[in-house]
Amino acid sequence: MKVGGMPRSGVSASAIRVLLLVMLGLMPASRAISAPSPATPAAPAADPTAAAEPQDALPAQGDLRFRVDIEAADVSVGRPFTVKFEVTYPAGTRVYFPESPAVAPMVLVQTTGESSAVLGSGTFEKHALTLLPVRVGAAVLPSIEVPYVAASGEAKVAATPEVRVQVVSTLGDETAPELASSGTPVPVRVRNQLLLWILAGLGVSLVTAVASILGYRRLKAWLDSRRPPPPPRPAHEVAFERLAEIEAMGLVESGDFQQLALLVSEVLREFMGATFGFAGIDLTTWEVLRVLEGRDLRRLSRPELEDFLSLCDLIKFAKYAPSIEEASSLVRRARDAVERVMAAPAIPSAGEG
Repeated sequence: MKVGGMPRSGVSASAIRVLLLVMLGLMPASRAISAPSPATPAAPAADPTAAAEPQDALPAQGDLRFRVDIEAADVSVGRPFTVKFEVTYPAGTRVYFPESPAVAPMVLVQTTGESSAVLGSGTFEKHALTLLPVRVGAAVLPSIEVPYVAASGEAKVAATPEVRVQVVSTLGDETAPELASSGTPVPVRVRNQLLLWILAGLGVSLVTAVASILGYRRLKAWLDSRRPPPPPRPAHEVAFERLAEIEAMGLVESGDFQQLALLVSEVLREFMGATFGFAGIDLTTWEVLRVLEGRDLRRLSRPELEDFLSLCDLIKFAKYAPSIEEASSLVRRARDAVERVMAAPAIPSAGEG
């Protein structure tokens, strides 16, 4: 009778059992008991085109194969360490590695990954978990379920293997604790006093400049408000200027005699009031004549002034329609009245007396 293709004669049962364990990988070959074995057929030659699998790759989980690497020589409590997962799978497989897997009793600090930009277009990707151990002793990173969709379109779930680490204390000797050796130097921020003083000086200068500008403007406004006004213009200059403006308005050509009479009489009454010290613009013709009674009008007689103002009142209020020549003479007569008031008084001749 044959067992596993080998003749039973000449070989003890214990030797056969050990040989089977070695073949199945359950016992190291160094512990196997040597036993004679018949010639076996030569193993087929390896396919040179087949992809070489990683030496430390774990058994495949369905279509996925995981490779785990811990980037830390010693795992210490309170110091983060990184666990890397390399996942290989057939083309067309879409893998969805979880972003926040359960890692208790450790704390997840960060998750990073490198994969193809388009799902299903690659066959390899990397994922790294930065973990923070919080307890001393044995710690187990539980299996992480990784859902994926096979190339055939079937949805499946694979699980990463458990990762066991031994978390040690940062103290060198727990029985006689001492401070651990100093680690990597940490940069310390030192306040730049010189820079702070410079910035403070610039700030004070800026505030002072703004305050000076505002103070100068307030002072200038205060001085302007207390500066005496310029002396008023002579009444006859104002009257001549306004009469020229009225003449340029073309009221005679347009036939607006009422407006012409109103403006001309206002100019003359305002001139008389400014010259003799009363508000002529607010008084009627009769009131103006009464105020001027007994005043020296120089070369302008009181009847001439009364005749001119009465003609203007007729045109304004009685709707008297003057002739073109009469309307055109209003501005000229008003200007002549101003000139005669401002002229020197007439000197009586030697025969008068």
